[in-house]
Amino acid sequence: MKDNVLRWLRLSAVLMLALPAFAASPAVAQGNCRTFTETGKTVCDKFLTYWNDNGGLAQQGFPISDVKSEMSKTDGKIYTVQYFERSVFELHPEFAGTSNEVLLQLLGVSYYAKNYPGGAPSQTPNAEAGSQTFVETGKHLGGTFQRYWASHGGLRQQGFPISDEFLETNALDGKQYKVQYFERAVFEYHPEFAGTANEVLLSQLGTFTLRDNSTPPTATPAPIPPTPTTAPVQPTTPPPPPPPAATPTSAPVSGCAALPPANPNVISIPASRCGKGGTVFGWTAGGFTPNESVGVYITLPDGSVAGAPFQVDTDGEGNILGGVSFATSPSFPTGIWAITFEGVQSHTARIEHFAIIP
Repeated sequence: MKDNVLRWLRLSAVLMLALPAFAASPAVAQGNCRTFTETGKTVCDKFLTYWNDNGGLAQQGFPISDVKSEMSKTDGKIYTVQYFERSVFELHPEFAGTSNEVLLQLLGVSYYAKNYPGGAPSQTPNAEAGSQTFVETGKHLGGTFQRYWASHGGLRQQGFPISDEFLETNALDGKQYKVQYFERAVFEYHPEFAGTANEVLLSQLGTFTLRDNSTPPTATPAPIPPTPTTAPVQPTTPPPPPPPAATPTSAPVSGCAALPPANPNVISIPASRCGKGGTVFGWTAGGFTPNESVGVYITLPDGSVAGAPFQVDTDGEGNILGGVSFATSPSFPTGIWAITFEGVQSHTARIEHFAIIP
């Protein structure tokens, strides 16, 4: 059951800011376009300009989707996006006319969280001469990967390193390569191409993400109820009585009454902090160091932890920007859960409990 819940967390329990309304499909001008016969997809205007100016096929890969509207896993807002083999382009009209009008989604962060919720094993920091350590993530960058990072867009194109180097089996060819994860990419070292432009290749994160988003998770079959005996076993503790008819409630009392007192530094939605599997819970919290990043973790009823390395930002008063939501599933175990917000710099922790009931 735990493995199934963790799989659901990685697939559907995305931590995101606010829940915006649905947006209409974007209309794309047909002035400056290119159709790629290899995939049958067309890239136009600002996305085509970005593709041409930022590495083209080697850096971004072929387009593998049409333009569409999609909710960002980073801030929960709806953006116009297009998938490519190695990246996902996101249009930001609020930055119109600047170099940030098209940004790449943080696919490295999402893919790393999905595959290594507890961190990748056997990582080796690169300590070659001239290597650097990024205080933002505590990870090292050196050697061949450092040279590639610096010559292929650096921070804007690749993001900060979020792992050190380690060996990983490629999901496409089944071979093992030395890799390093970044916020927006995964670098793969190919010694068979040493000395050429293909010595470092980018993992096809766009391909993997589109495949995952297009494949619904398999539902967990309901358990077969036991055959009743002639003398039903009586529970040792009778369930609490239902609420009076004059005071209707939107959720059963059972399970909700066991919740610890609410944390005054956390606002919960629903305010009852209680609901059946399938409920979307939401929170916002305050009291952190202004403008610091805050790690978010989910604790299951059995005490296991999932969710790292998701982070959200705070404003100038130390309040989480927007909020965080968690979409549960009917297959999740019932009981008392918890969400923890911990400041990366201050280590201030805000813990709130919530209940999933039968």
